[in-house]
Amino acid sequence: MYTEHRPYPQAPPPRRRRQRKPQRAEVVLATVLAAGVVIAAGVMAWGSFKGAPNESSVVNSSTSNTAALPVVAPADKVAVAPPSTWKLTFNSDFSGSTLDTDAWAPCFWWGLNGCTNFGNNGEDKEWYLPSQVKVSGGVLQLVAKHERTAGTTASGKPETYSCRSGMVTTQPSFNFEYGYIQMVARLPYGNGMWPAFWLSASNKKWPPEIDVFEHWGAQANAGIYLHPLDNIRQGGRVAAVGNLSKGWHTFTLSWTKNKLTWYIDDYQVFSTTTSIPRQDMYLVANLADTSTAANSCSGTMLVKSIKVWQPAA
Repeated sequence: MYTEHRPYPQAPPPRRRRQRKPQRAEVVLATVLAAGVVIAAGVMAWGSFKGAPNESSVVNSSTSNTAALPVVAPADKVAVAPPSTWKLTFNSDFSGSTLDTDAWAPCFWWGLNGCTNFGNNGEDKEWYLPSQVKVSGGVLQLVAKHERTAGTTASGKPETYSCRSGMVTTQPSFNFEYGYIQMVARLPYGNGMWPAFWLSASNKKWPPEIDVFEHWGAQANAGIYLHPLDNIRQGGRVAAVGNLSKGWHTFTLSWTKNKLTWYIDDYQVFSTTTSIPRQDMYLVANLADTSTAANSCSGTMLVKSIKVWQPAA
């Protein structure tokens, strides 16, 4: 399964299938407190992660050989908060009973009343519809339903999808460079479910892409990735993150000119100072589906809030 999102109406040129020798990345793997925690993270070459969603092999930052990184010792929680001098510039608490369309759009920029991600090499089996985006009780709901749904191909020809689902993006309203990004959410577990929260480039070119988190099925891990301009992917799987379908969980990304740091529920899980994007990006939250099975595409991604703090001008 491809973990990049590539949000484009036309599929981009085929990715390089031959594994490239990665550059040495200045990556700091932080520690996570949980019994039997393993952080499956590192710098990845493009051909090395195109298998099933449970594939866990990574490319070490100092070699082109595929190898798992060592177990990371437990550590205490860290204080997760934006710098005191940064200002809250985007704040969605999803009050009211309808989506705030001044802040959010329910489709990618090439779609109005329906869309999907044509850049994922056919992995996406869902068709996004505004009707699958609901707001109630201070919670955003992205609702996936297994139901035959009329859509189109990348070239505009009619296509029937087995799943209808919901997504939101700030592309038309809020594009920014650097920030402290935080989502409080509860994820759906189920066959084919692929919830994600990520940043895409405002210039509509891919890469870069920053995945604050991705999750697949009912796995006990989450994915965090950087797809930089040099095409040498960084990040990996954070194992034993707990049951993200129970209670509320906080997913945080700190993005500065020289560093990216990821947190899940107040644990720092990954950090890098290599190939940091230095350009405007926008937010995407979506509930994708990767299966056409009868028991797939059933669940709701609940989001309590999405906030961004930025350095003062």
